[in-house]
Amino acid sequence: MDFLQKSEHWKRSAGRDHVIPMHHPNAFRRYREKVNAAIFIVADFGRPPPTVSNLRKDVVAPYAHVVETFEADDISDPYESRTTLLFFRGRTDRKDDGKDRQQMKDMLSGQKDVVFEAAGISGKGVNESTNGMRLSKFCLHPAGDTPSSCRLFDAIVSHCVPVIVSDRIELPFEDELDYTEFSIFFSREEAKKEGYMLDQLRSVSKARWVEMWGYLKKISHHFEYQYPPKKGDAVNMIWREVKHKLPATQLDVHRNRRLKVPDWWR
Repeated sequence: MDFLQKSEHWKRSAGRDHVIPMHHPNAFRRYREKVNAAIFIVADFGRPPPTVSNLRKDVVAPYAHVVETFEADDISDPYESRTTLLFFRGRTDRKDDGKDRQQMKDMLSGQKDVVFEAAGISGKGVNESTNGMRLSKFCLHPAGDTPSSCRLFDAIVSHCVPVIVSDRIELPFEDELDYTEFSIFFSREEAKKEGYMLDQLRSVSKARWVEMWGYLKKISHHFEYQYPPKKGDAVNMIWREVKHKLPATQLDVHRNRRLKVPDWWR
């Protein structure tokens, strides 16, 4: 911190023109408040207070997906080939909003056309998740310890329509992508109503599901991390998001030069 704050590059804008990756929810947690004028690359806003990290100045980036991308998903009738209605595989002993997972497990386990498995990450588990998602129409994404997790992006690259349960999730690249075109959203309260979520999913027509599946196939490349990066992949999209933040950053830099009283983040 001493080296950074004495840098001429830092001092010219008090760090406002710096970009700092802080993708793990606990990354840099003892020092975030000292550099909170910078643009952070984050997974979500589940832990830091809004004075430290917020959507106005920061960029939400996707987790790297764990399952392999479904490259050969060109089946003539994908709706009928995916025999499971709703799929979830993951831990149920989570903190904060993630505690809802256990309640959903109690409601959904044993339901017709539903696979809900409480399990951790392992080599075998990744294979089972890969197969399960590719055989499912919808993939459940409840909150974990924070609002987001890699499961959402596993669903996207598996072309399994994400079912996102959250009251406060923020999503990557949302100024360019309309998630309602390829995802279904429930509030935490709705998801915990007995039978409500399954009734809603069963009411989605085949034509609408195929449309969402096709949209997933078109946009899944935006969630691929690769080196060297390619146009439209996750790395490229993140830098496009940073570019979109620059006008507000420039405003902050100019204001800071004439303010006589320290601004709100100080």
